[in-house]
Amino acid sequence: MGTTSTARRTAVGLLLALLVGLLSSVGTSTVLAPSAHAAEKGRVVGEVLVPGNVKLKVRWFDKNWNFLGSRKVNGTIYSLRLAPGTYYLQFTDERPAYNVDKYAPTDVRVKVQAGKKVQKNVRMKRGAAITGTIRAGGRPLGGAKVVAANANEQSFSTKANDKGQFAIGGLPDGSYSVFTYDRKKTWVDKSTFVQGLRSSQKRNVGIVLRKKAGKLLVDLRAGGQRVKETVFVTAISKASGQFWTVKATRGEASFKGLYPGKYRMVAPGVGNYLPQDGAIKGANVKAGRADLASTFTWKKRAASVQGYVVNAEHPELDLQHARVRLFARDGSLIGAAVSDASGQFFIGGQLATQGGVTLVVDPDPGQGSTYLGKAPYRCQFGTTELDGLDLQAGTTLQTGDLLLPYLPVEEQESYPNNDPNCVPAES
Repeated sequence: MGTTSTARRTAVGLLLALLVGLLSSVGTSTVLAPSAHAAEKGRVVGEVLVPGNVKLKVRWFDKNWNFLGSRKVNGTIYSLRLAPGTYYLQFTDERPAYNVDKYAPTDVRVKVQAGKKVQKNVRMKRGAAITGTIRAGGRPLGGAKVVAANANEQSFSTKANDKGQFAIGGLPDGSYSVFTYDRKKTWVDKSTFVQGLRSSQKRNVGIVLRKKAGKLLVDLRAGGQRVKETVFVTAISKASGQFWTVKATRGEASFKGLYPGKYRMVAPGVGNYLPQDGAIKGANVKAGRADLASTFTWKKRAASVQGYVVNAEHPELDLQHARVRLFARDGSLIGAAVSDASGQFFIGGQLATQGGVTLVVDPDPGQGSTYLGKAPYRCQFGTTELDGLDLQAGTTLQTGDLLLPYLPVEEQESYPNNDPNCVPAES
């Protein structure tokens, strides 16, 4: 039997939301200033009520189900220190997928307040299980991957043994579509539907793959050009709902083992284009054949910001190597750039429509000092900010000239023998 099991939750759109999560990389947030977000943390503690010695893990997410972190549960007691806010905690039984006695994942919502402790005990219940045998071409299909997905945005997977036998335990109550993937990518069929599972129930199914699988090569394009980034994209069968995820390079995505028919794609953002979910143009896979003439095009341009950094005392002088950062309303860093020889900067990437954005300009610490400009006006500069900016997808926000001031006289390294060219006029 296989040894892999996964369970995920997101905040958008059934099973497709899972795919977007799989296609996106996870990064860390950078805050605008420690003082703005350094509120005292609170504590969440509790007991996980399960009998016996079970390996457990807790994962925590923000209120929009964005993953934040995870850790093992020490025995049956957990303790987390979190910043004030609303969170979802997910507790999972870490025993192998084929263990039909596994407990189902359990989610709880908790509100954390600064400096306070809240107790949330969690009672987990034994999950349901799906077992069965997979056959194709009159023989057991050893090594096949099996995925059970429900309508609550959860997915669980395992791998069949060499006799084609599989088991997936720890399933929450609900109905499941069971997708089967031939290890050799030769056979395929529609999913098997398992309806109305309840805690501790076990349902045995026989899965037979009857169709010869096809292949699909998709050209990836954005802005009239072939995509240069390496990305993970997912093709979804319109006929069966089954999905295949591959790593695309050099503007091509190659899929094997597909169910015949037409396809759509779920793709992450690339360049200055937002994530997209849409039809693969020209895709019509035939059983046992290869479709090599399909195209997927990103069409939703992201927002962007463009402007110039200049000397506040001498606006005719452009400033190179100034650092320009863009922060969302919650203080997280969403974009950055460095001004070029003409003082110009451009911040693109995956910027969605949003308000309350702050632009911060200061000397780039990567240059080793707070000096910018050219002699005789190579001076030490401070910081300037633009608050309350609104970004609109498909539009470039033009900030114009951003005036970067000199540092106050008493903060300059040359004080009290300041270069007169670097003394602020008000001094």
